Amino acid sequence: GIASSFINPCLAALTLASFGPKMFDSAMANNILWGHIGSAASAILAGSAAYVFYPNIKYCFFVIGGAALSAIFFVQLLPEGDPSIGRGFHGSPKSSDDDDESVTDYQNNDNMVQTCGCKADDQIAASYLSVFSERRTLILCVTGFFFHFANANVLLVLGELMGTDADDDDYDDNDDEKANRAAIPLIAGAILLAQGMMSITTVIGGRLTENGVGRKILFLVGLITLPIRCALIIYWKDAGSAYLLSTQVLDGIGGGFFSLIHPFIVADITFGSGRFNVIMGLTASSFGLGSTMSNFVGQMVVQNLGHVTSLSGSLVLSIVPIIVFSLFMPETLNTRGQDKALSDGASSTMEYNIIT
Repeated sequence: GIASSFINPCLAALTLASFGPKMFDSAMANNILWGHIGSAASAILAGSAAYVFYPNIKYCFFVIGGAALSAIFFVQLLPEGDPSIGRGFHGSPKSSDDDDESVTDYQNNDNMVQTCGCKADDQIAASYLSVFSERRTLILCVTGFFFHFANANVLLVLGELMGTDADDDDYDDNDDEKANRAAIPLIAGAILLAQGMMSITTVIGGRLTENGVGRKILFLVGLITLPIRCALIIYWKDAGSAYLLSTQVLDGIGGGFFSLIHPFIVADITFGSGRFNVIMGLTASSFGLGSTMSNFVGQMVVQNLGHVTSLSGSLVLSIVPIIVFSLFMPETLNTRGQDKALSDGASSTMEYNIIT
């Protein structure tokens, strides 16, 4: 929970700082794509280790630990970029006392800002109240909270149903060890199928946004997949593992569009205010809270009322973000850095010359 709360906002900030607001979408889509590919590779390796060394499934954590150590090594090689742009300002201008060598060369990137002979410290971010109370920010937080509240528990229930299917169909009632081992590739397969589909969705979504397709329609496509997925799992709960596993395609589409469009919308809303990182953190916290509550409440319902009731609850909850986002969220495409209210809140004593 702590790691995921830091990684995605920090990755978005580094991407914005290194590539600027106009190249942010394509660069961030590429980063997200490789994140999904890495998750798929991790699922293959960890699932294989757990299956081979069963019942000593603890060895799968060596795979995860090795991947984390590799990430720690390679993160040292990441460019820091312009910290001012990474915060959501228009750029980090040069002080009149600075040498020419200290000026970042933006001539090859038409979305960056030229120097203006003023100090970067003169840039003042918008107030926390102004960004926290911004209507689109609140809508995004509520939408993401309910989406994750409905979604996070579904994979757990799916795994339990597939494990039960393996127990009932392939083995005797007393052969629990073999049944539990058989469930490992099913769970790994569910994760692999979802991450593979997320990779495809990320590529498609990135191309669509480059061609001018709005954020709202793509985000809604991701949201709509969840109630369909829940309904199919309920309908196919006794149809066998293959049918249940196939529903992960919808999880991949939903998660792919959600994870791709989320940072785009935040950048659209906050760029120029200096509060990009704050809102990335705020929205990620809202999503994480929804996931935590989903796992806790959803499994409590499973324990007391059964899998179908838990999935039915997720289905009902999944309608809420669709209604909220479709009715109240405006389109943010082509609005990046143009929010008058937040720009006024992010006061500055200097003038910027933006290359167009």
